Amino acid sequence: MALRGDIYRLFESVVGPENISDDPAVLRSYMYQPFGAKEGVWADISPAAVIMPSSTEEVVAIAKICNRYGIVFKAMSTGWGMHNLPGVEGAVSLDLRRMNRILEIDEKNMYAVVEPHVICMQLQVEAMKKGLNCHIIGAGSNTSVLASATSVVGYGPDGLSMGFSGRNLLGVEWVLPTGDVLKLGSLGADSGWFCGDGPGPSLRGIMRGWEGAWGGLGVFTKGAVKLFHWNGPTELEMKRTPPNYVLKEPLRFFKVSLFSFSTIEKLAEAALKLGEAEIGYFISRLSPSFVGLQLASGANYVATWNTGMLQQMLKYAFLFVIFANSEREFEYQQKLLAQILEETDGQTSPISETKEMQEQTSTAVIKVDAVVRSCFRTTGGFNTSFGSMDTVDLAMNQIKAGTELKDKYINKGVIMDDGGDNSATLAFDQGHLAYTEMLIMYDHHDRDSAEGACQYLAESNQACLDKKLGPPIFQISQIGKGKHGAFGPACFNYDSWLRKIKGEFDPNNTSDPTAYASPE
Repeated sequence: MALRGDIYRLFESVVGPENISDDPAVLRSYMYQPFGAKEGVWADISPAAVIMPSSTEEVVAIAKICNRYGIVFKAMSTGWGMHNLPGVEGAVSLDLRRMNRILEIDEKNMYAVVEPHVICMQLQVEAMKKGLNCHIIGAGSNTSVLASATSVVGYGPDGLSMGFSGRNLLGVEWVLPTGDVLKLGSLGADSGWFCGDGPGPSLRGIMRGWEGAWGGLGVFTKGAVKLFHWNGPTELEMKRTPPNYVLKEPLRFFKVSLFSFSTIEKLAEAALKLGEAEIGYFISRLSPSFVGLQLASGANYVATWNTGMLQQMLKYAFLFVIFANSEREFEYQQKLLAQILEETDGQTSPISETKEMQEQTSTAVIKVDAVVRSCFRTTGGFNTSFGSMDTVDLAMNQIKAGTELKDKYINKGVIMDDGGDNSATLAFDQGHLAYTEMLIMYDHHDRDSAEGACQYLAESNQACLDKKLGPPIFQISQIGKGKHGAFGPACFNYDSWLRKIKGEFDPNNTSDPTAYASPE
């Protein structure tokens, strides 16, 4: 659906002619996604135009034009996933790539103020210069800091020591769907960015709830996030060439270990005990396939996988990283770790003692830069399933359910044979919260494979309902009934509250509701 010429010119007057386009070739480029589309790589719906604002004032002006003329808008930052794209005809995409500045790093109070297109790696590099570090989500260091904090999930393997993005959010500047600007937390009382819940208004629960509104409640134009102490060098020196670069020198008081257990229950027990002991920098349950993908090229991975070595050695394993501030603390954490492993029959994998494993994993742990590359490497496309954060036991049940379901699609030949269990499990809140994603790899250029992957995703969501495994991470609005509408009735009708919130904050339904909720 084309945008009317007079409306196009209004948007153009806000951002300038070079920052808006309705050229079909440009619009087509925004419809590409390597995962999530039911027919491979292309979305079904094209934006009517793409607009690139550079400031809060420009976002406000665009939102007001949209309200005046009944046009839906959808904001995106780094653009990972179908949820970044408009889900209704005639909508405009707000590409926030020009809003890419780190506005402040407060060393004393340990926070940074960022715009939407600041990526995790960009912030990490600048923070390390000041002896600080930032949380990075599992999707990797090329993702938006602000998007994961305000709008989309926000879990990552460093959550053991740094929590997750929603907990790390402080003051926020929020352009509502109406074009009004709301400032939350201490920012709302003109007291700076240091607090997300006062002395000004706290609307964290409405703004993002547990997982975020996925672009359904306006645009977050600035936000402050917590930073954390960094005991490493102010600049990380690398050796080798990308993408295989590794740290030039090992970090002090830093150790990577890969442990395996006899049963999944023993693994869960160890994760809980490590969390309660409050030690460690990073923990992630890694499947045999995931370890192989991290360490090998596509061809080498297949050769290694076919030997059966990974499956035998790492059936129930997790990666645990200690990063201490002193030799005494380092020794203390290692002693506690050894005690917990003895209690849970955990065994150190020989793989973790190799120089290759130590070098590659140390770099990947700090920069979180290898996960997505590994996921795409073998088949070109991947997606994820399950993903409700709850107890460690529920996470283990998600692994069991996901493995059983994936085996059916592996046997059909539509997704990659990774042994069925290709899960990543993370722990938070002293081990009392855990989160599992079950990954699938498929050929997104092959129609049968892409459609088979989407069938698996829909069936995995149904399994979450039937087996009471919690709402999944995956947004199924592009391939069927929306997630919240499907899971609300099974979860205290929370979807009715989303619709009420949408109606109050977006009376004209101007901010694309596809991945969130339509008003009542």
